[in-house]
Amino acid sequence: MYSFPNLYSSIFALLSLSLYSPSSTQCMLSTHPSTSKEQKPREKKLMELSYEEIRGSTKDFSTEQLIGKGSHGCVYRGTLKCGKQVAVKKPSEGLVLLGDDASKLDNEIDILSSLRNPNIVNMVGFTRTPNDVHKRLLVTEFMPNGSLHSLLHSPSPSSLSRPMPWPRRVLVSLQVARATHSLHEAEPSIVHRDIKPANILFDRGWNARLADFSLAVRACRRGPDRSPAPAGTLGYLDPCYTAPGKLGPNNDVYSFGVVLLELFSSTRAMEMGRDRASVVGWAVPLIREGRVAEVCDPRVELDRKMERLVGRVLAVAELCVSRKAERRPAMADVLRELSGVAECLWWRPSWDCLRNKVSSSAHRCVRAWKRCNKKRVTTTTVTATNIACKDHLIDSGYDDDDGDGGGGGGGGGGGEEEDEDPDEEFCMSVVGFA
Repeated sequence: MYSFPNLYSSIFALLSLSLYSPSSTQCMLSTHPSTSKEQKPREKKLMELSYEEIRGSTKDFSTEQLIGKGSHGCVYRGTLKCGKQVAVKKPSEGLVLLGDDASKLDNEIDILSSLRNPNIVNMVGFTRTPNDVHKRLLVTEFMPNGSLHSLLHSPSPSSLSRPMPWPRRVLVSLQVARATHSLHEAEPSIVHRDIKPANILFDRGWNARLADFSLAVRACRRGPDRSPAPAGTLGYLDPCYTAPGKLGPNNDVYSFGVVLLELFSSTRAMEMGRDRASVVGWAVPLIREGRVAEVCDPRVELDRKMERLVGRVLAVAELCVSRKAERRPAMADVLRELSGVAECLWWRPSWDCLRNKVSSSAHRCVRAWKRCNKKRVTTTTVTATNIACKDHLIDSGYDDDDGDGGGGGGGGGGGEEEDEDPDEEFCMSVVGFA
């Protein structure tokens, strides 16, 4: 038996460079669950920006800067004087008012001003229009990589060129779970009421952020009589949320479960072409029967180990979309289970990558090194400047004709040159001798 400590050190040093390339490192870091504690909601601190600066940064709200449009109004991209890119939400004329005399946008400003979390699209400030000082524009962080909905159903050339791998999907679900959990843990508790892929945006580092708090309400502040009427998006709206008094964190848990099903199946929440239009009605029976692979996105390879881990996520989704609200887990329990799945995935990319690389290249290197050591044993003299691996002579002054055989006359084969061994050549190049 031979001991090759230097060889193994060299192999793993080489593989470390390839494994931790920028792209691989980003993938590895992406699957590692953050250990940072959830940040507590901060006290309200509104920063009012100059309307002229906002108007100039959006080129007078030109269509060239338009990045989103809906019933709430329009969203424009802008750049502040300090160089920070922002998104400016401008309400449409005649925006419907909420019950407590505050517009949807004012409600969103009120909610976001008390929050600061790395998993939500945070507020930068607001500005007032010169014609109506009571009409405010919301300024938030700019998310350059679009929404989860676009990534799943209408990928653009600037987005990922292939379907998201399973570790990335687990990470997205974990980040959205953190955002939702932080809302529910706020004092008083905040219910988003519109969690869906279109409201999950990606920042510059492809981290998922929860956005659009126009429907969000503080659940504990209102009694049943003062709670707003049920609102949300069809397909994600909790079927138990049928009256103002039914408002609670469970509504968000249901919506989050639908997002999980959509995220891992790449199937829209509502699709009329299916036997069952709702992704819940289609996926839940398959999950209960253990047919996880039939639910998962068929474009992404799913091995047995990964199927078990994805199955754990889908089991969480199945509980979240339960028709009985009391069966649904709290977001703290959801976050704990998803963190456990992410912990398992943290080791998978490095091990899979290491196994694939070692199985071919390192094994060749080990075999070649053994052959070199066998030749060392048969060599009678080894000097500090000569390495007795016949095909790889380090000392440029070593003369092959001056070998131990006295000019190659003995042994009957001194005149033949030994064939070059590709494994040995590869070995020496790997460990840095060639």
